[in-house]
Amino acid sequence: MNPACQDLEVLLSLRAAGALDPAEAARVEAHLQGCAACRAEAAASEAALRLATLPPPSDAERSAVATLAKDALAELRRGEARAASWKRTTAAFVAAAAVAAFVLAPALLRKPVHPAATVPATALAQAQDGWEAPDLDTLWSDADVLDLSNASASASAYGYGYGYGYASSTYASSSYDATDALAVDSDQ
Repeated sequence: MNPACQDLEVLLSLRAAGALDPAEAARVEAHLQGCAACRAEAAASEAALRLATLPPPSDAERSAVATLAKDALAELRRGEARAASWKRTTAAFVAAAAVAAFVLAPALLRKPVHPAATVPATALAQAQDGWEAPDLDTLWSDADVLDLSNASASASAYGYGYGYGYASSTYASSSYDATDALAVDSDQ
């Protein structure tokens, strides 16, 4: 193969495929008329491409290809609708769980109060056995509640009772002072 043939090797493959522009096609045809080796190479390339060429599509293949894009798009939309449905369902369950947790959390987190469980039974029985009703007379006497007969002296000694007739005479005497009122209270 001479150097001119080596330059046309790629163009021969393009000629067999029908991919040459008119200027290149005229150049290759002119060379093929004078070179038997390149004519044989061109014939071999054409035969190889004929073997690799698919037969024309049948009517069933044409209809399948025609609806392929529409079917693929429909399936894509169905898949997106299923995904959106799952998202909505999941969001609804999450919202319901959040509401349930918000409603039930105070009841579940509150510590139960069982006073009987915290105090031993023996201590509770002893406390109930040892309890007695208080004597009100003893409580009154222990509290040092003033006798009403001495109320006027005590009230005037502490500055109470102005304008109530019974305290004004006691307070007005010159020999009476606050220490006398305290002495009277402690005697009783």
